[in-house]
Amino acid sequence: MTNSTTTALAELLDHARRYVPYYQRLIPQTPVTLDNAVAVLRRLPLLQRDKVRRERPRLWSTEGDPLRWRTVHTTGTTGSPLEIVVDEAAQRAELASLIRHVESHVGARTGFAILHLTLHLASVSRTSVAPEPPNTRLSKWNLSRAWQLPDEEFSHAVEELAGQVITAMPSVMAALCDRLGRWPGRLAPPRLVVLSGEHVTPGVRARVAQTFGCHVTALYTLAEAGIVGHECGETGNYHVDETGAFLEVIGDGGLPLSSGVPGDIAVTPLANHAMPLIRYLTGDTGVWVDGPCDCARSGPRLRLLMARSEHVLVTGPSGRGLRMIDLAKLCRQLDLGVTRVVREGDEVVLEHRDERPASNVQRTVVAAALRSLLGVELTVRTLQVPRVLTVDGPQAEAPRRAGVTDVERPGVPALPAPGEIAAWARKLLAGEGDVLAVALTGSALDPASVSRFSDIDMTIVVDGDPYGAYWRSRATAMNRHVATLRVNVTQAAAVARTPLVACRLLSERHAVLGSLEQAGVAWPAAGALVAEGMFWAQTAENILWTRLTSADRTRTDPLRDAWLASRFCLDALRYKFLCEGIRVTAARSILRLVVESGVPNATGITNAFAVGREHRPPPMAGTPEADQFLLDALSCVRWLGNFW
Repeated sequence: MTNSTTTALAELLDHARRYVPYYQRLIPQTPVTLDNAVAVLRRLPLLQRDKVRRERPRLWSTEGDPLRWRTVHTTGTTGSPLEIVVDEAAQRAELASLIRHVESHVGARTGFAILHLTLHLASVSRTSVAPEPPNTRLSKWNLSRAWQLPDEEFSHAVEELAGQVITAMPSVMAALCDRLGRWPGRLAPPRLVVLSGEHVTPGVRARVAQTFGCHVTALYTLAEAGIVGHECGETGNYHVDETGAFLEVIGDGGLPLSSGVPGDIAVTPLANHAMPLIRYLTGDTGVWVDGPCDCARSGPRLRLLMARSEHVLVTGPSGRGLRMIDLAKLCRQLDLGVTRVVREGDEVVLEHRDERPASNVQRTVVAAALRSLLGVELTVRTLQVPRVLTVDGPQAEAPRRAGVTDVERPGVPALPAPGEIAAWARKLLAGEGDVLAVALTGSALDPASVSRFSDIDMTIVVDGDPYGAYWRSRATAMNRHVATLRVNVTQAAAVARTPLVACRLLSERHAVLGSLEQAGVAWPAAGALVAEGMFWAQTAENILWTRLTSADRTRTDPLRDAWLASRFCLDALRYKFLCEGIRVTAARSILRLVVESGVPNATGITNAFAVGREHRPPPMAGTPEADQFLLDALSCVRWLGNFW
């Protein structure tokens, strides 16, 4: 152990003794020094996950600024996920550790970009710049929406990976390998792929290296502790990151084990004083590796082992096992509530309890991950233990099954399929005497056009009073029971007064009940569209200008700005094409027309659409690239005004 590690350990223990209620009764009230720090640590009890869950408020430090702490969530392997707060020092230490790892492989101090890929629906795409080394861009890109694109468009979207340092969970990269086959030879490969967050098997590493044609390395990371170890070559051994963690391999009674003896891994993150986790049991097992390393790097080396047999849920033909922690991480990432996983011959069946069947993205990633862990010769089938949309909202139809504990997930739901919503609404509204027609519109009808900000738009045309207490109550109840649903109750005469709404209803509709034409909704005259469009353009200019000139653009969200810009461009182009007699309003149809008809700045418009829908990672807030979305939208709206 280095002097800096011992110093950091002594400082952490002394801080916990002074400021953390949970440890104040466990650590003797005498100074912790370099000489006694390890002995003080070893006298402390091991910290189990359930203890962290129960004692969480008492594990928080009473010293420090909670407003500057960040909350991270674990997988929920043994129940509800843990919430861990991390201070700024720990965040900086983890970033510095990642950059040191990348630099050791790419041999550069400046100019590289790190792109973290996720397929977790709740994950938000964003970009920042690291303070050191200069010009290092850090981006997170949620691929779950780009995944809905047709194969050719998806292949173009992932051209963003060329020349970048990619970090991702092995399951994400395995799914990319399955979809892409082999990285197109016309593209430059990524600069480096760094796998972390899940067990890295030799098979996954080989597939990623073969598919992308670049070097692949790995980190031993934990949500609770950050980066714990750096893989050395392809040996499967990890050099412990002693600047960030004190790591133990322990046996019965919490006693440390010598080299070559496998045991449980306990980790003490050294930088995080906001919520110290001392001798925290990770759920992993490992063994110290003795002797010098071929890379000549000093310090302790660890080999990760598969978990004990009682933690393995199923095994593959080669004997490799699927651990509970692997499955929990995967299901948290994919927002799946898994209840059971079994192997039946050459097929692995994964049962999940959710409101709707697993999406294409979820099925694809689950299959790729499980095949990578258990064997590529296996097939994987997902089976819903169904909840359905009922008149009273989502309800479970089956009792909880024995097996894996459900993973609690953030509330960023996937949009249900249009047919599912239509069937639910049809059943709900059947028998309503004054309902003339019901239709769905909007980006929810096209998975490739859905953004983080999309709503499910439902228009109910009625014969009676749409704003009375009855329909207010009905619309509120419907909105409450289906996430992101936006119900608009109106009359045909009101639709006629809003020409663009009428055009969208007639052009994009997914019918639920009745006929819009028979309800009295008709295509508006071109003159009505021009009059409405001119008024709309002036309002749109004012909104865009106000947002573009806000006092602190560095605090804005480029993802939302790109989406907002794309919405204004979309409506401007709808007015333009409709006035020319082209009766289309759907987003993807409009984008095709933008390219085909020579609309000025088509590249900027399509870029705003791509970023706003997370088909491309966003730029950093406050940069000219981020401002360009709004500038392009402002130009498009003004061009529409000149068109008239």
